[in-house]
Amino acid sequence: MIHGIGTDIVNIARFERAMKKWGARFKSRLFTDAELTYAEGKKRPALHLAARFAAKEALIKAYGRFVTYKKIEIQRDPEGAPKIEVEGESDLRFFVSISHEQEFAVAQVVIEK
Repeated sequence: MIHGIGTDIVNIARFERAMKKWGARFKSRLFTDAELTYAEGKKRPALHLAARFAAKEALIKAYGRFVTYKKIEIQRDPEGAPKIEVEGESDLRFFVSISHEQEFAVAQVVIEK
């Protein structure tokens, strides 16, 4: 049974400006160490972090209540597809799709009971 569906889109340039303005404090409030390590290994870290932020926002919309960003972790399965883990949540299944290009990152989350 579907519990919720959420979608979010992030302007990557705007996200990059926020990262420059607020620096490490901004990133540490939104992302887990594993997410930061993954993104920092990429050519354009802000693109990958913006996509993960979109996924977290989409999850919050689908969930129907706020969850702190650090309790949500966007991971990759063995085949490289994104997956979501929510700290302390074992009764729900999360499905996520993430896409990005030069200007925008978008994510959609479906939660199943």
